[in-house]
Amino acid sequence: MEDRPAKGMVAIAATVALTSALSPRLFLRVFGIPPEEVNGTAVFGWRLFAVRTAFLAWLAARGNRTAREAFLPIQILDQAVFWQAFATRSVPRRASLMAAAASGVIIALDLWRRSSPD
Repeated sequence: MEDRPAKGMVAIAATVALTSALSPRLFLRVFGIPPEEVNGTAVFGWRLFAVRTAFLAWLAARGNRTAREAFLPIQILDQAVFWQAFATRSVPRRASLMAAAASGVIIALDLWRRSSPD
């Protein structure tokens, strides 16, 4: 994979996937979720998120065009979730802001990738 923006998207996605799969409690703590609020349901949800993200990153790293094209619509949907969580305070605002920021970096990289000539 020679495309710098795509490499950045894959690196972020793979890092988030690996961290949230192997240590969801640590991942959530970094994002500002207090340990006492992390229950089995949260861990399960983040591991499901990790599987989706790892699979997408793995395919994109192997040059799968469909996977690369999926980053933007998936991140837009994730943004809707993050901002809904921010508005309803269903998670600490720091968590939703950090998640939206990380997702925003992937969106920016993808827009850069899409605007670059092939």
